[in-house]
Amino acid sequence: MIDSHAHLISADVERYPTSPLSGELEPGALDNPVTAERLLALMDEQGIERALAVQRAHIYGFNNAYVCDAAQRYPERLRALGMVDALDQDIRRQVRHWVGERGAVGIRLTEPFKGADPSWFASPEAMAAWENVSELGGSVRLHFYRWNREAALKALKPVLQRFPQTTVVLDHFSNIAGESGAPDHGVDAPLLEMVEHPNVYLLYSMINLGKLAAARMQGAPMVERVVREFGADRVMWGSDVAQSKGSYAQMVALAKESVSLLSEADQRKVLHDTAHAVYWGAR
Repeated sequence: MIDSHAHLISADVERYPTSPLSGELEPGALDNPVTAERLLALMDEQGIERALAVQRAHIYGFNNAYVCDAAQRYPERLRALGMVDALDQDIRRQVRHWVGERGAVGIRLTEPFKGADPSWFASPEAMAAWENVSELGGSVRLHFYRWNREAALKALKPVLQRFPQTTVVLDHFSNIAGESGAPDHGVDAPLLEMVEHPNVYLLYSMINLGKLAAARMQGAPMVERVVREFGADRVMWGSDVAQSKGSYAQMVALAKESVSLLSEADQRKVLHDTAHAVYWGAR
């Protein structure tokens, strides 16, 4: 298995100072940190082969030093995904630094504040980030929320037409309401419009599975529904460890349960092969 969404938190606050996007750390954010070494130990316990270290912007903002350092320290097991501000006037330098120089496999973009319009990833200014990461062979990860996902998916379509060769991964199935249940399990028309873009991949995590578990629902029907539309080679799992609640063992157990309605070949794609192709198969 490959964990394609693992957050890291350093225990060394002097070397890796906090700089949360909100300006204020969440209570207990640095308690019991999941360091790179601790994550690797947890992975060994659960039989996880590799992990993508995803920047924890609510702790470190746009300073991706820790995830990049961790990936350089453990290149056989970890790779890094950095967070950037696509509207920064110096975005080209940011992307060149984190992807071109520090070795991140791509960039992650998210809404800077609740209620922001899609300019944070789809404006003419933001295109510089897309152009640079595409030139460097990296991918783009997009994090949408339930309150902005429909508008964001609509704004994404012309961007995909402009960058048809750039790998785009939508976090948390674009935050669909999987707990809405049968027959669609949250898979709606805005998400289905992404099927026609073969460079779009979908990731799900404890953000999805945790909501389902809280509603006493299993994740397998939702995952099967998405795989039925997109194919298993465009779907991957990630834990969201160090952000979502629960033990790593519980996260892995839910991941295994979530693919129980798939064929063995598709289970391997979702839990391993898709992430390997996207994050270890290039660059």
